[in-house]
Amino acid sequence: MWLNLDQEVIAAAAGIARASLSQIETGKVIPHESTRGAIQHALEVRGIVFTNGDRPGFYFDKTKVIIPR
Repeated sequence: MWLNLDQEVIAAAAGIARASLSQIETGKVIPHESTRGAIQHALEVRGIVFTNGDRPGFYFDKTKVIIPR
């Protein structure tokens, strides 16, 4: 993983259960918008920048890290 964080850390940061994050990652569950936003925020404060456009994706920007690793 890009940030070297496991599901437990990301789930806790997003305020959801690890099992819920796992089900979202595998496509078994489609998250509510608020849950998706919480996961996105948990990643963004750790330096992940999500992109839009023709090729959606993400990259890591260490200058955007708010929470130390």
